Amino acid sequence: MKQLATLNVIAWSVFWVFGALAVTEDPGNAMRMSLYALTAFAGLALGIRSYLKICRSGDSRAGSITLTPNEV
Repeated sequence: MKQLATLNVIAWSVFWVFGALAVTEDPGNAMRMSLYALTAFAGLALGIRSYLKICRSGDSRAGSITLTPNEV
């Protein structure tokens, strides 16, 4: 689970960094802008996928947790 959470943080960081680079790149460098945009999209896709996996694994564990009256 920790590896998945780390992957999620890294993927979203890639999305934000390369998305900002793509937006602020000079329009004359279309090739570099496209590369930044594709890398940002890859980070977005990986971030969403890992986030959904974390959510699904949290739902499956929620049913197995039992609390005693003292823990409520």
